[in-house]
Amino acid sequence: MNQEPSLEAIVYVSASTLPMTAASLEDLLDQARRFNAESGVTGALIYSDGSFMQYFEGPPAAMGPTYDRIRASTRHSRIVEMLNEPIAARWFPSWTMALANPPVSELLAISTATWVVENARVRGRRSNSPGMAMLLNFWDRRRRQD
Repeated sequence: MNQEPSLEAIVYVSASTLPMTAASLEDLLDQARRFNAESGVTGALIYSDGSFMQYFEGPPAAMGPTYDRIRASTRHSRIVEMLNEPIAARWFPSWTMALANPPVSELLAISTATWVVENARVRGRRSNSPGMAMLLNFWDRRRRQD
């Protein structure tokens, strides 16, 4: 019997409606961490020169309300969904929300990569799309630098 995965992941990019200062990013991060801790969502946010990219993961019951809250935010516009699918396990289990401010070129490279795994047999498994592989590599390098 094929059991439904118990986790989902969403990746999107968007444009900031106003320039984000260090204080406004910290406020955004505090709010996201509180909400995510309560709902069981984890993930990572990248911001660079007016552009956001976010990966978040969690149980299906929490993902809908989280994504609705994100889409309703006035902090950004032009949301483009890159990935929205079941996953077998969390990639960022201990991060209620991480934040990084890479150079624009690095955010552009990650956000324009291919995010959909073409072969339906590997959906929900740890078979990375090029975009996911780049995102994981980016965060691995960030952790080693800290």
